[in-house]
Amino acid sequence: MFKVVQDRVIEVVYSDFDFEKGIRYLKKYDVFEFGGCSAVKVKLNDKIYVGRNYDFYCGNSPAVIVRNNAGKIRTVGIGNSPLSLDDWSENFALPDKLYTVLPFLCCDVMSEAGIYAETNIRVHEDGMECSSTNKGAKRVCTQAFMQLMLSQYSSIQEIVSHIDDYDWYDITALGFNQAFLLTDQKGYSVCIEFAKNSWRCTEVDHNANYFINPEYYAQEKWPLGEKRIEKELAYREKIKTAEDIFTMMEQATYARFYRADCDLDYAIGEYLKELGYTRFNINENIEEARIKVKAMLEGYDRYDWDEQVQNRCWESTFTTVANVSDLILDVHFSEHFKERFVVQFD
Repeated sequence: MFKVVQDRVIEVVYSDFDFEKGIRYLKKYDVFEFGGCSAVKVKLNDKIYVGRNYDFYCGNSPAVIVRNNAGKIRTVGIGNSPLSLDDWSENFALPDKLYTVLPFLCCDVMSEAGIYAETNIRVHEDGMECSSTNKGAKRVCTQAFMQLMLSQYSSIQEIVSHIDDYDWYDITALGFNQAFLLTDQKGYSVCIEFAKNSWRCTEVDHNANYFINPEYYAQEKWPLGEKRIEKELAYREKIKTAEDIFTMMEQATYARFYRADCDLDYAIGEYLKELGYTRFNINENIEEARIKVKAMLEGYDRYDWDEQVQNRCWESTFTTVANVSDLILDVHFSEHFKERFVVQFD
């Protein structure tokens, strides 16, 4: 069923995954909803890559590789376990509820048909909920989107044409919506977003923590991650090797936002709510906001590792370079523990 691949990295193989049972279980709202924070497509030496990061808080949980061989198309996914490393390593018994839904909890999924998908979150706002996109169709939580669709359909166009086969809903009770960047081996990519009881597909080469589709973005009150994605897109022009893609993604992780020496204007955009501002009034209060964020970051900067964990300061738990052309996931797992692993099909 599963094995420890290396320190802090666990692999689970499904030869028989019950998609229907997993879909039903997601309705209980008692599993974590996962999503990352930014992703950028890169073309390098005629190969297609996607760099992405997860800005999760520090913790004692392992990386999980999920190989799902039970669908029409084999998939491999990676994610951050909701269980601590001790929970896994002490008893080596996967709880039934986690085993039932684990493939749906991956933040990156790659299909043998040549599609790579990743999910990012959108902070939940009143009026942006997605409780039903297609009443009368089969109800499915968006958390299942990547694994369900990539295991059935062999092209992005085919996936998009079948979205309305389902009635999609977000677990907005947990605080955010989800969006998905899909990229194929030819370099075609789209962002699929769910909000306002609808979905939108936008041809674009990146994903972040704010709505990409112009219609949704215009109605969003609290977009996050714009400064991060700006830094990543600006760095993209400097990329000469695949290793540079890691550097691009690490330019903009949350680890940059709790150091006193960071760019204050860069950090302000991430702490608007804590500072008492919105994107609509920040410019008229920018000097006051700089003073506030500097004081806050100086406090964070004094924390040792244990205090960072206790106070949920941020590190980038995953930085991934997906080589979509060759179907390889290269993963830097945890800036603190310095783990790295590579995933590809057997």
